[in-house]
Amino acid sequence: MPFALRHTFPWLLALSLGLFALALPAHASTFAPYFFLSSALLLGVPHGACDPWVPGWVLRHPSRLPFLIIFFIAYLSLSAFYLLLWKIFPLPATLFFLILTAWHWGTADASLELTPSPRWLAFALSRGSFIMLAPFAFHLTETWNVILQMAPSAGPAPASLLFLIATPLCFFLTLLSRPTPKNIIETTLLLLLFYLTPPLLSVGTYFVAFHAWRHLLRLSSFRDQLSPTDSLHLWIASLTRLLLLSIPLTLLSLLFLWLIPPLLSNSAPAGQNWIGPYLILLAVLTLPHAILVGWIDRQSIISKS
Repeated sequence: MPFALRHTFPWLLALSLGLFALALPAHASTFAPYFFLSSALLLGVPHGACDPWVPGWVLRHPSRLPFLIIFFIAYLSLSAFYLLLWKIFPLPATLFFLILTAWHWGTADASLELTPSPRWLAFALSRGSFIMLAPFAFHLTETWNVILQMAPSAGPAPASLLFLIATPLCFFLTLLSRPTPKNIIETTLLLLLFYLTPPLLSVGTYFVAFHAWRHLLRLSSFRDQLSPTDSLHLWIASLTRLLLLSIPLTLLSLLFLWLIPPLLSNSAPAGQNWIGPYLILLAVLTLPHAILVGWIDRQSIISKS
């Protein structure tokens, strides 16, 4: 995928929001939850709303109705099972979500940089862990308040020492496993983003601009057989078609958001208190989505062998 699309948008957004938080920290804290919630429509949820058609694009064989029916049943069943477990075991479900997200984001980034190998695994584990641990290391109280919105019985925040040790370790392992100028610049930029901005702003930025955006670029390369040498016009046109295709399932997914609070509590949230239910929605959708992306990686290995 072209450098201008892959790096310019994520880097500029991260830099802009980091400077915004540095100059106006109080405003950044107010803005953070609403920015995170905006990912429901701005790339975050839409990047997974194309999932039913992905196997057909990867295999270059259109997905027929019988396959789509089976796909939806399996996808929704897995999500519903995870939601049921969340109702019974909220804290273990939350911890699993953090681990799953670290793995999913780390492997997604690794697959854009490397072919599966020990270095791929080292980069994936260190990158994903760094992203998940950094908010705890730099903003433990705020981050734990987000955890409590998903698992109210989680209790007091753990000691910060573990996060303060593990985060720099993962940061340097990320650099060592992929010591290229682009990776050094991006990882350092992410470190500053996580340090300067509130957790929901930094994680939301990574989710939207780094993870979801690049996943959509990867889907464009599958769907329209695009290469990095193709013009920006072709890439932008392909992304536009993907986003239009994602609209129906994005809106349908967000309808399920209204079902989560009654399942987990007796009170209906308002305003930024939707953060907890929204994160739970992301969690139950991430599980089948991450499995699908793992399958994509496996198919990529098979196609190259």
